[in-house]
Amino acid sequence: MSKRLLLPILITAIIFFILLSQITLKDLYTLLTTADPIWTALGATGYILALLFRALRFKWLIHSKDVPLSELFRITVFHNLSIMVLPSKLGELSYPYFLNKLSGRSMTEGLASLIASRVYDFFTVLIIFLSASIGFQSFFKINPFLLILLGALLLTLIFLGFLYMGHLLTWASNVLGKISQRKGPKGHKSFLWVQKNLNEMAEEFYAIRARRVYFPVSLTTVVSWIMVFWMCYALLRGFGIETSFLRVVFGSSVGLMASALPISGFGNWGTLEAGWAAGFLIAGLNKEKAIASGFGVHILIFIVCAIISFFCWATLKRQKNPSPTAQ
Repeated sequence: MSKRLLLPILITAIIFFILLSQITLKDLYTLLTTADPIWTALGATGYILALLFRALRFKWLIHSKDVPLSELFRITVFHNLSIMVLPSKLGELSYPYFLNKLSGRSMTEGLASLIASRVYDFFTVLIIFLSASIGFQSFFKINPFLLILLGALLLTLIFLGFLYMGHLLTWASNVLGKISQRKGPKGHKSFLWVQKNLNEMAEEFYAIRARRVYFPVSLTTVVSWIMVFWMCYALLRGFGIETSFLRVVFGSSVGLMASALPISGFGNWGTLEAGWAAGFLIAGLNKEKAIASGFGVHILIFIVCAIISFFCWATLKRQKNPSPTAQ
């Protein structure tokens, strides 16, 4: 087993050992088997709608060709499943891969639209988290004005970084070009390959910026995250955990931000549960419910995503192999 695969498995195993030592597997089994089917179905519906709005967002970000929404929905579903099963954030690269294989778009366009979407995600979740944090001042003990000021500063930096991403990539490409000249023939091909891809990525960002799709992309991002938080709320209600929507938003956003950390386990297993448990402990849930609900929600999301992926794969195969028409 390679070190690249061993480290994520080890991280996930350590986090699982720590968390599962605080609850019993029987508690988790009972939580899943006694979940209310109506609330679970409502949570699954929220997840599907979140994926649909993310696919619609990609439709606005892809500029070179009009890709059908149904095709982008499939790619979004496969992308989300890959994030849950591939180690060390490799799942993120499945989006440009599937976009290239299924829609014929270039890898650089896929990477540019993925990075743009993640910037919007971070921008949105940060606003929601900071807004929700105002309701937990007894824990943070930070002046709300300072919290708002910090949030505004971070958001401004993120926005400027995204707005001038093309310029930053062009600058990085020029720096690499100068370094490659100093290095001489040694490693020259590698530098040229990276420089070429940076230039292509810069062009993609210039094209996205030229489309001026800030409002529809922002709107679809906000709606998709509202659906995600609704999913978390519905699944918790399905587990018999009654809490306010604000607490769900706060607790689940801590888990989501933890799963986005660069140091991750296998897929986003482990880091999501750890962040979820921490967030909901702050939000007022007891330790057992905070930990068990994190595992329960993640397992149900995985099952729903796997089922949708199967249907997407089946319909894709049917399109590629249409039945012969009657003579």
